[in-house]
Amino acid sequence: MAENRRVRMTKKIIKESLLELLDQKPLDKITVTDICKTADLNRSTFYAHYEDTAQILREIEGDVIQQLPVSSDFLTEGNGERFLNMLTDFFRYVRENEKLFRILLLKTGHIGFNRRLAATIMGKYHKQNLIRDSLLERYQYVYCVSGALELLKEWITGGFPVSERKFAEIIMQMSMQASSLGNIEL
Repeated sequence: MAENRRVRMTKKIIKESLLELLDQKPLDKITVTDICKTADLNRSTFYAHYEDTAQILREIEGDVIQQLPVSSDFLTEGNGERFLNMLTDFFRYVRENEKLFRILLLKTGHIGFNRRLAATIMGKYHKQNLIRDSLLERYQYVYCVSGALELLKEWITGGFPVSERKFAEIIMQMSMQASSLGNIEL
């Protein structure tokens, strides 16, 4: 069932209120009363849309993952420029939503979100022929994605010291160096 404009607006206010509070304190210290005060809503309005604060956070995280700017086409070999552009778009999205990513990646420390983000990145930015990948290639890819997420946190913490494009180039270069270690036998 599609939500009407009023419901979408109310949910948006509740989500924004939770994010504002998460910027100040951890989720387990935020109550429904806190959210209602911040959102200027009553508790019955809150409970008409959500069961608890954790449900709001899960919905916010789902929204972020759903809105990741990636092409539905998987990568093919020899298409480095296209991949670089996709990474640049992804990092631009992060920078444009800096407060959201700072809260989700750095403040909440929610392992579930980090894992879902990594899994989404691995699914959307990886080439289609995963089935033919060797165990070593899979490990290299997991290593690269995990490392890129940690670098992403550092990029956010550092106040975006380089452009999205330059950051994408750094990630690609480091990933290519990790991939060049392919002479290990398993």
